[in-house]
Amino acid sequence: MKLAIYGYDTIVGKMVLEMLESNEQLQLDEFYPLSPIPLEYDAVPLKGKNHLITFVNEFDFAKADVALFLTTKDLSETWIPVATAAGCIVIDDSHLYSGAKGENGQATVIASTINPFKLPDLLNTKVAALPHATSVEIAAPLNELCHDFEVRKVVVTALIAASEHGELGTQTLARETTMLLNGQGVDVVDFPAQLAFNVLTRVGAVDSEGVSAHERTIMEELRALLPDYKGQISLTCIQVPTFYGHTLSVQVELTTDETLEDVRDSLSNNSDLIFEDGLKELVAELEEEESPAELIVSPVTCADFERDAIFLSRLRKVGPGTYDFTAVMDNTRYGEAKGALDLLLLLQKHWSK
Repeated sequence: MKLAIYGYDTIVGKMVLEMLESNEQLQLDEFYPLSPIPLEYDAVPLKGKNHLITFVNEFDFAKADVALFLTTKDLSETWIPVATAAGCIVIDDSHLYSGAKGENGQATVIASTINPFKLPDLLNTKVAALPHATSVEIAAPLNELCHDFEVRKVVVTALIAASEHGELGTQTLARETTMLLNGQGVDVVDFPAQLAFNVLTRVGAVDSEGVSAHERTIMEELRALLPDYKGQISLTCIQVPTFYGHTLSVQVELTTDETLEDVRDSLSNNSDLIFEDGLKELVAELEEEESPAELIVSPVTCADFERDAIFLSRLRKVGPGTYDFTAVMDNTRYGEAKGALDLLLLLQKHWSK
């Protein structure tokens, strides 16, 4: 595969480079890091070789089979048509094609671990719209449950980390935290209220129906990821002052009354879904000693492990056919960077047939 990456130096881009370095399955014949500014003689190291950075205005996208866009919406809007016109398959993580745009043929909303059957559509549109991390975190367990049971209703409260907004979010949270700890006030500019030491009851503007634009986008992506699910989904997104790691509180209502063990077995069919006791085993393996008696699944805890997964805890039955659980995921690493890598592997597998 000949791969170009625009946005190699972003938060997600750096994680993609780490994954490419350690992954032995993906075979790269050529690698082209692209920059919005001319950088003479600068290079990106990968797989024991330095790859010269190319000014995007001077790059011939016909040289690449796949182009990863890990940058902003405006840059993606400018350069994706150029890439597709040159014959490139584009994987876009800017969310330019989120929601309705991904539903009208402009792009294919695809996560290879959830809806790989969408690959023919991607080969047709030539643009893969990576779903938001929140969409992946909801869809992964729901996909397993829908395989084994009929799901009537899902209620999700999503606690959204600052990194959902990229470097703008993490830098704003860091700056406000530092200023407040030093007794200084903060000027709210890019967000509706202070991020540090605060909880915002919405992510983005809310319409006349009380639904935020972010929630509506997630709902549209879930319909694309789970086209056979016809049940109801209620979603509330809340902004919390953590840097990385989305946390979900999920309630699932089935049409039949199943045992807690059956629900757990269904969720365990996906190796990317790890329960709290499985996390305890990971701790023991890494530390080569007995893990702590108390271990809480949290964004900080899960960030310490070199395991790209969604961590589940507090699975419980709260009524006939009704079950609750929580889910925690590194939104930038698993939700976005791994999603890009998995899609590259899916394309490689298809082309190698």
